[in-house]
Amino acid sequence: MVAIALPFALFVAAFLASPFGTLDHLTVMPGNIGDARLNNYFLENVYLFLSGGSRSLWSPPFFYPFPYVLGFSDNLFGAAPVYVIARWIVGEPDTAFQVWFLFAYMANFVAARYALKRLEIGDLGASIGALIFTFALPVTAHAGHAQLHYRFGLPLALAFFTNFLVEKRWQLLLATCAWTTWQFYCGVYVGFFTLLLLGAQAVVHLLVQLASSKRGAVAACRRDFRQSWAAQDRQSKGVFFLGMLVLAGLLLVLFYPYLQVSRLYETKRTWEEISTMLPRPQSYFLADASRLWASPDSAFFSGIPMRHEHQMFVGMVPLLLALCGLVMGLRSTDRQRVLLLGGSLVVAIAVTLYVGGYSLWYLFHKLPLASAIRAMSRLDLALLFPVAYLAALAVDGLRARTGGKILILLVLFPMIVFESSSTNKDVSLKTVWRQRLFEADARITQPLPEDAILFMSRRSGLSSSDELDAMWVALHRSVKTMNGYSGGLPPGFAVEYGDECAEVPRRVIAYMTFKHATTDISLYKALISRVVPIGFAGCEAKWFSELPPLTISTRVYTTEELRHLRYEIAGRGRDERGSYVDVRLENKGDISFSARSAVGRPLRLSWRFLDASGSPVSGFERRKDLQFDVPAHGEASVRILIDSTMQIEGGTLEVSLVQEGEFWAHDIGVPIARYQWK
Repeated sequence: MVAIALPFALFVAAFLASPFGTLDHLTVMPGNIGDARLNNYFLENVYLFLSGGSRSLWSPPFFYPFPYVLGFSDNLFGAAPVYVIARWIVGEPDTAFQVWFLFAYMANFVAARYALKRLEIGDLGASIGALIFTFALPVTAHAGHAQLHYRFGLPLALAFFTNFLVEKRWQLLLATCAWTTWQFYCGVYVGFFTLLLLGAQAVVHLLVQLASSKRGAVAACRRDFRQSWAAQDRQSKGVFFLGMLVLAGLLLVLFYPYLQVSRLYETKRTWEEISTMLPRPQSYFLADASRLWASPDSAFFSGIPMRHEHQMFVGMVPLLLALCGLVMGLRSTDRQRVLLLGGSLVVAIAVTLYVGGYSLWYLFHKLPLASAIRAMSRLDLALLFPVAYLAALAVDGLRARTGGKILILLVLFPMIVFESSSTNKDVSLKTVWRQRLFEADARITQPLPEDAILFMSRRSGLSSSDELDAMWVALHRSVKTMNGYSGGLPPGFAVEYGDECAEVPRRVIAYMTFKHATTDISLYKALISRVVPIGFAGCEAKWFSELPPLTISTRVYTTEELRHLRYEIAGRGRDERGSYVDVRLENKGDISFSARSAVGRPLRLSWRFLDASGSPVSGFERRKDLQFDVPAHGEASVRILIDSTMQIEGGTLEVSLVQEGEFWAHDIGVPIARYQWK
């Protein structure tokens, strides 16, 4: 009973000091109104699917009608049962999310402590190590990324694999694969980091064998594992093969939709994108959220891109304990486990470190799974377990040498809790979550048909927040929505569209392009007739009956071609957004000008004001995309909102056109359109 009471008491003390206290009696939500609500949405969709309120797990009703949209992000299936039970009990999605978030701390602590015990760590060392794994600074730094929160499979997989390499018992390898599979179901990121550390352990094992075996590492490993396999009876071998087959099937079920997303959407991360979030040497000492170690003005940390993703400092107490544990462990009789776990830490850091523009990770980033992992700096959440193991060794060594259990509990434990809890958390108010949903739902003033496709205009603030408002409204009303926010976007989706109604047909056309059915008028009419636009301005009736021209150019237009364009300001008006002008573009040439560019050279309108004396008060900085194509020997119109801060009564509004990165139309002889502003 005492063996259970002590770790429980340590956990409760740390739990109350940090995560539970942060949520302030469940009035505060973990994370912001963006990513946190997205993860809550994914979990809610699982609950509704199981209760009959949602039709699909992998194609939730956002980004409609694009398929497999859950594959743009983590799925959280392995951790969803906790949410489903909490949702059934408490009744509210946000409260269930809080319970789900808090329960992860217990799951991670119990798993880490059990794993450390399997690695022959004593009770006190296992408890302290589990606290480090569960509460250390990187956990707080990533608390806003709830998809990374359930990590219990990682320590169990590493512990069983370590023991497999030491003991050569094949049921331990089966357990390793089982926990790795479950971790992948909890979150692809942490699942991948688990696999990375397992691979690092295998490399370390080979290196150790190479250093100690005269017959060579490969031959020695082959002999040892062959002998241990042959020593098993037929039933054990059958259980092993059956278990591995089941696990392979589960992984295939999980990754098939992700493979479909990769194939359909060509979602590959570029090296330029990945490299910004590869750990720098400074990353392992960066903790901006810590009230103890934050150093925002330090030149040492200057120049780190995506700095918020590089908060990788494990804390001074865990770091010093881990270093002491490494020294003690290498001098102990159980050096093999120390080499495997400590070595995996070193290998993982070495492979992913980015120094002076170079990283070994470049050799691996194009592998099928690795190519989808963008934020490699989140590896710190996985590295916490080897750190926790080494720290636990130090605690056990300290107690053995001094008998200082009381010293550890009265000095070391409070230091760990104080350091990990002295941070600024990424949180938001529950009342804000609920108010946003209430206000978004109130924008719908008419009953929605069962087959409605909801599309809500952007309001002020972050695009992710507005999109999530619409996603939640659609989920609760059991309808589809073209709104969406996730780790990726379907092709042709604009992030910033405000209340411009032209985005409605553009999104339908984007899906038609995706389906290679750009001329299928019946498909266009079938989809757009179901769209219910909310809050949009400038909607034209013909868009809901005729297919507007919208293509993507694959080349740069020449000066001779663009000289056939003319434009004029057809009129001025005012709506709820403010003043606007309508610009009419006329094409007297034989080719059509596309509204989109596949080569990064789109045509855009730009404008400025001249004062009463004719002097420009600004340059042509502002931009406006063409809504649709300008057909050959045809015309198109674009509505431009004129910011009140730039309007000059008695001045002149000038409008021109630019082919981005190439040239201005007024520089090649196309007259500027002018309008006297009165």
